[in-house]
Amino acid sequence: MTKPWIDRLYPYLMVAVIAGAVGGAVGGTLSDSARVQQRPIQYQRQEDTREPTRIVYPEGESPGIVRAAAEKNIPAVVSIVTTEIKRDEIFSPVEERGVGSGVIVKSDGYILTNDHVVGKNPREINVLFENGQEMTAEVLWQDFALDLALIKVDAVDLPYAELGDSEQVKVGDVAIAIGSPLGLRFQRTVTSGVISALDRSLLVASGIQEAIMEDLIQTDASINPGNSGGPLLNAEGQVIGINSAKASDAEGIGFAIPINIAKPIIKQVVEKGYFRPMYLGIEGYDREIAGYYNTDIDIQNGIYVIRVHRNTPADAAGIREGDIILELDGQALNTMVKLRSVLFALDGPGPVRLEIKRDGEVIEKEVELAPRPENF
Repeated sequence: MTKPWIDRLYPYLMVAVIAGAVGGAVGGTLSDSARVQQRPIQYQRQEDTREPTRIVYPEGESPGIVRAAAEKNIPAVVSIVTTEIKRDEIFSPVEERGVGSGVIVKSDGYILTNDHVVGKNPREINVLFENGQEMTAEVLWQDFALDLALIKVDAVDLPYAELGDSEQVKVGDVAIAIGSPLGLRFQRTVTSGVISALDRSLLVASGIQEAIMEDLIQTDASINPGNSGGPLLNAEGQVIGINSAKASDAEGIGFAIPINIAKPIIKQVVEKGYFRPMYLGIEGYDREIAGYYNTDIDIQNGIYVIRVHRNTPADAAGIREGDIILELDGQALNTMVKLRSVLFALDGPGPVRLEIKRDGEVIEKEVELAPRPENF
């Protein structure tokens, strides 16, 4: 017999599948690293001694928003060329090359991009900089479900992008994308538009792996194959998202991962050399997803718990299926990305206060958080 939580989750999966079909989750999203069967262009190596980009305009000159954001960030946007060995239809080894984008987030060589740009087991990763320099990179961390990866080159004093606050993004805000669409011919192409919608969800798949990406930023700024991993910027030229997907059957529908989910990951990897977040051990959904089903549930805010895994911090604290988590560690939760951001930002194991709504009553629980197991 199907478990009750599965019954409630099933419509969500159907919605995600539909969204994935409309958005081309496989053909139009995870394949948009613009894989090509050619060697990367060889650039003359040069030393880059420039300071991190800071644009100052002459008195009286007032550049447009897009121009200012582009000038501020183009030096921090890179092209990423990966080489993988795969098997063809007769199981012979074939060298496959892929091209995507990335953005420098630390001056000493840390670059944020997509998991699907990096791939599972790349034999080689080459990073092409705006000045023509080319360097090899290593993968420090990657996550399929988040579709994010952090790679590093051995360099210092690189121009880097300023990270913004994706929680402040509103529908109608200016959106500017920079990346390398269609391979290496059009590196650091700038496109612009607006934030079309927030809190979108898509089902993504690669081989036998599947995951639901939640709380994505939707934009009509043109995002094409190869833009994956590049930054989505606001009017101040700050990174508010990492471009990840586009609708293959429509124009002007692209998706970016909110930058706030990446901030604590970058911080921990830079400081500790690895990322291992705290976890609760639940599965849930927020109010945006709740609108598709279970309309009798009052979920104006918070995270609705559809499953509590056994032998996890949530299980030990007595969290139940059907609870609505309102606050964690004093921070209000209205989206799954906010829940992850709070958990990711916590320094280590220990007790935290959890405010939940159960049967119409608000109660508090103390949860002893622990590092997330590698196989969870």
